[in-house]
Amino acid sequence: MRAQPSTSEDPETFIGFWPTGWVAANDSAHRACVEIAVECQTFAGRRLEKDLHLLQDLTSAKAPVEVWKAWFRFWQTAAEDYGAEYSTIAKLTACSIPTASVPRQ
Repeated sequence: MRAQPSTSEDPETFIGFWPTGWVAANDSAHRACVEIAVECQTFAGRRLEKDLHLLQDLTSAKAPVEVWKAWFRFWQTAAEDYGAEYSTIAKLTACSIPTASVPRQ
């Protein structure tokens, strides 16, 4: 016989079903996900501005060497930005992992 989900609208009934540690862990995981999502969106906004700036640089170039320099600066900055963002996301992710010990069997 399968247990039926609670149909009670009382939040205490639902929360009381879960062990207290799970509620705290879920809150912590949610906060970490939100923090990472905000960082990703902020980074995407910064990169979009730089992408649009590249188009301005390319259309205002007067000589082929200026086009080359614009492309070079763009890709160099993009590589640096994405590397730094990868590091930031990795640090945020590492900080969100609980340091609980795993019991030995």
